[in-house]
Amino acid sequence: MSFPPDLLDRLICGDNRDLFARLPDACVDLVLTDPPYKDYRSNRPVAHPKLKQVQRRHFDREAFARESFRVLKEGAHLYCFCDHLTFPEIRAELVRAGFLYKNCLVWIKNNHGSGDLRGNFAPQHEFIIFAAKGRSRPLQGKRQSNVLVKDRRGGRLEVYPKVNNYRYNHGTSKPVDLLRRLIQASSDPGEIVLDPYGGSGSTAEAARREGRRYMVWEIDPDHHREAEERLKIYSPQRRKERKEDGY
Repeated sequence: MSFPPDLLDRLICGDNRDLFARLPDACVDLVLTDPPYKDYRSNRPVAHPKLKQVQRRHFDREAFARESFRVLKEGAHLYCFCDHLTFPEIRAELVRAGFLYKNCLVWIKNNHGSGDLRGNFAPQHEFIIFAAKGRSRPLQGKRQSNVLVKDRRGGRLEVYPKVNNYRYNHGTSKPVDLLRRLIQASSDPGEIVLDPYGGSGSTAEAARREGRRYMVWEIDPDHHREAEERLKIYSPQRRKERKEDGY
């Protein structure tokens, strides 16, 4: 099977099961994704009018793990966002598929979790499963910590800037700088980053900013349309025009 060039450097609206089937073995350099592992709807009586409720889509962990392992190159990395409830299940499926579990990264957020928190503690972190296909390629850059925060001068630490989920009409958008850090650590310029659960298009934006090729898929037409509009802002031509205009 040859590589389908029509999937490269594009946001595709479609079912990732069909799109995975079009890819040959060992053609991707990095998988970075945030699957729909839980329902982010709130039990509060009044929901925010601009935030679309997340549909309860089935996350086929077994198929995701199997297909990600198949399309990744030997030594390549996978990052998968999850929470404390889904971490054991996703990790187990990845190991069953053949991945070598490397570590659990912790992303420290600066906003409380979604949903009804009157009877629970507000989570201010997410887990990111870090796995490799076979013998892991070296991480790029300086020695990496598994706690993801910004390191500022003077030894102070700050979390990544909060994402305006209402702006993107998506309840689980991730900071682009956070994704850029993971992309920098696990790929080289020109290599291919795959996100089979594209959401608001953050991975596509991060990959483009880091000079990587990308394949980003999203099944929800509304999220896909918003991601397309978002990515237009970061097109090379648009950046050139803004620079010429003094921005």
